[in-house]
Amino acid sequence: MKNITKILMIATVLGLTFTSCKKDEIEPGVNAPTISNAEFGHDNNKTAMVGGDLHIEAVISAPGKIDNIKVELHPESGSAWEFSQIYKDEFDGLLNATFHKHIAIPTDATPGEYHLHFVVTDKNGKQTSTEAHIDIIDNAGSLTVSGLTVHVENGGNILHVEGHITASNGIAEVEVEVHGPWEDVFIFNDVSMVGQTSYHFSEEIDFSAAPSGHYHLHFGVTDQSGEVVHFDEHFDK
Repeated sequence: MKNITKILMIATVLGLTFTSCKKDEIEPGVNAPTISNAEFGHDNNKTAMVGGDLHIEAVISAPGKIDNIKVELHPESGSAWEFSQIYKDEFDGLLNATFHKHIAIPTDATPGEYHLHFVVTDKNGKQTSTEAHIDIIDNAGSLTVSGLTVHVENGGNILHVEGHITASNGIAEVEVEVHGPWEDVFIFNDVSMVGQTSYHFSEEIDFSAAPSGHYHLHFGVTDQSGEVVHFDEHFDK
């Protein structure tokens, strides 16, 4: 009988301890997450190209710790391509994070008006969301970049950027923008490039002043009609 009593007491203590731990995990008095500096599209232009990608970046603060981040993209009307993904592993349990992803837009996506939902959920189940209107554009191949490659050479002193540009309206300029521990923008409008409808871009950029770290590169091409396309790559030094 004494043994049974002891077992019941131990079970009760364990149960109370477990309950206490669960209560400690849920903190209802903690503020909901906040989302700031949200960017949808290059320079927050809220556009993406069919066959390209949609740049999404936001700064998140979650006093209740991040549980997951959800991104949804669906057409404003009718049925067409949709995107939905939950990002958890790399953000799980963080108080602060910078979300930076590129959503691939398939080549068969229907151009048009889309609606984006960006939702952050914390460990208490509290949610904060922001929305945006996104235009997905099909340039019908009039301005494209293929085979874009980015890598660091010469012991980290040179950033090599290469890709083939096709522009039925003629190239006006190329912009290479680098973000990371070091940032800079480079404009290329050489006589050999401007006006060309097909051009193999290959440039070496002085990268000696940049410290080691993870970088994000925007590669933008403007044609002579004013149309612009952007492509993105990541690289490490």
